[in-house]
Amino acid sequence: MTSSPPDRTGSADVIGTAPASVLERVRTEPRTHAAALAVAVCLGLVLAWLHWVGLVVAGALVGLVSPGLRRGILTALGFGVLVLIVFALSLGRSAWFVLEMRPVVFVPVASAIGLPVFGSLVRGAV
Repeated sequence: MTSSPPDRTGSADVIGTAPASVLERVRTEPRTHAAALAVAVCLGLVLAWLHWVGLVVAGALVGLVSPGLRRGILTALGFGVLVLIVFALSLGRSAWFVLEMRPVVFVPVASAIGLPVFGSLVRGAV
């Protein structure tokens, strides 16, 4: 008695597919792309809250789900602006005092924008 292997042609079965095909699907299908981008942004915000290396990892995540290198860089730039907004909101009323601390304030601004863009360059390799 021999049994035939299960049919893996259904689109719901992702376990047996190669990572490259899953990544290609995330980059081309609009709904899947939006969901993957939302997960990457949320995970990136959590990682950036824990450590500054999370900014690089978050940039790499949003860069990997982007369809092209240019779009990945622009998405990482937008993520950096989002990080600055979340940082300013977390400071509350003290945010205005932090803005007056020049040139020290340039370090968090440059790192919040530059590190995700640096991480998104991984899209050029994949």
